[in-house]
Amino acid sequence: MAGLPGARSAVTVQRDWSQKKEAQTAKSHTRVFLSSLRPEEKSRSTRAVREHWSIENRNHHKRDASAWQEDRHRHRRPRAALNLALTRNALIALIPFEQGEPLAHFFELYHRHPGQALSLILHSRPVL
Repeated sequence: MAGLPGARSAVTVQRDWSQKKEAQTAKSHTRVFLSSLRPEEKSRSTRAVREHWSIENRNHHKRDASAWQEDRHRHRRPRAALNLALTRNALIALIPFEQGEPLAHFFELYHRHPGQALSLILHSRPVL
């Protein structure tokens, strides 16, 4: 399947939504996921897709609700965008915040205490 020897099935997911500000404007998006699961394991495949998006949504909220405002930035140079994304991924993995705790709190904390920021970068292990 698709030139991938481990792929055994494909799952198509259609997502329909509307924005809060424009409730009349419905949007739709279809994604296709390839899986190593057998077609008979449909419930496991759909659960894996939901888990993928729940992780994606939690991660996106951390990034976009913060001072980074990633969705609003358009970088002209692809390498600059990639370097920023890698740096932000590393920081999100290192900053020890709880679910729902805003990144802005840590931006302010580490801005006021650069020594703590440096210590975090040099001595922390990623939060899994």
